[in-house]
Amino acid sequence: MKKFFAFAAVVVLLASCQDKKAYTITGTAGDVEDGDSIELSIFGSGRNLEALNKAVVADGKFKMTGTVDSCQMALLVVDGRPIAQLFIEPGTITVANDSDDVHVTGTKCNNLLEDYNAKIAKLMETYRELSSAAEGIDADKMAAIEKEYDEIMKSSVKENTDNAFGLTNLMSSYYSFEAEELAEVLDKFAANFPGNKDVARLVENNSKVLTTSKGKPYIDFEMTDLDNNPVKLSDLMAGNKVTLVDFWASWCGPCRQEMPKVKEAYAAYKDKGFGIVGVSLDSDTLAWKNCVADMELPWKHMSDLKGWESAGAALYGVRAIPATVLVGEDGVIIARDLRGDAIAEKLAELLGE
Repeated sequence: MKKFFAFAAVVVLLASCQDKKAYTITGTAGDVEDGDSIELSIFGSGRNLEALNKAVVADGKFKMTGTVDSCQMALLVVDGRPIAQLFIEPGTITVANDSDDVHVTGTKCNNLLEDYNAKIAKLMETYRELSSAAEGIDADKMAAIEKEYDEIMKSSVKENTDNAFGLTNLMSSYYSFEAEELAEVLDKFAANFPGNKDVARLVENNSKVLTTSKGKPYIDFEMTDLDNNPVKLSDLMAGNKVTLVDFWASWCGPCRQEMPKVKEAYAAYKDKGFGIVGVSLDSDTLAWKNCVADMELPWKHMSDLKGWESAGAALYGVRAIPATVLVGEDGVIIARDLRGDAIAEKLAELLGE
């Protein structure tokens, strides 16, 4: 199996070119045998692959030509196995495919993608070396790498608000931006890609995050509790000095990993006026109830069992979980997305040690 790109394939609706323009893809086939076919495919509805073009390998090489009226991410596929990730765009695209890696160059977005992947691959290699070091893990160095990864990713978006590479990377990394920072970036993408549905969706979602950010009043909503009784968020918050609204799901691994820290904070501060309302993005009633029982989550819970279509999550612009909203007894949001020790640290500040 070839080493695959660190850059995530994301389905995005990119702006159409004014006219159909020609592209040519040439390359070496690596371990693909002569006579076998290489397909150029995109993600269609339901993320199913749809073949756009095909070439037969001869003398270890392949070539395909066509026209493109929209710039988009695609895959080169052999027998259902992706061997390369690239942008279909006007010009000559070169694929260098050997036994260890694949490199795609020749056009603007593919050159940007190649450079980005090289930087990320180098970071990942260093990270793996640190995580398996015999002398033990250096947490500070690993944190520095994670920070550098964030900086590279954000730069790749901010510096490319006018092209498909930047837009595709935005779709796979928007959750790493603070809401105010993301708003500035989205303004530029909206201007450069007018009518783009993905950008419009992010603008709408981010506006909800801004509406429910620190210093803004919380928004009430109604769901059902574990006994299938209708209940409002305000009902479950009543009497608390501080409430953590915790968006989670039984199927969410990171959510479950967070729970020990959340339980520690609850145990330490529940007698000082701290409460938690778990808002589940489950769709299976039994899975939700069993998880609450198995993990012994003693606080209040609610859900509309609509999964990612959760009405409560939509009101707060939640698109990744776990996600938290900390609300004061005056109904004003104190903080968002506190995790780990940060929850207890904030409660110590608000409620005392």
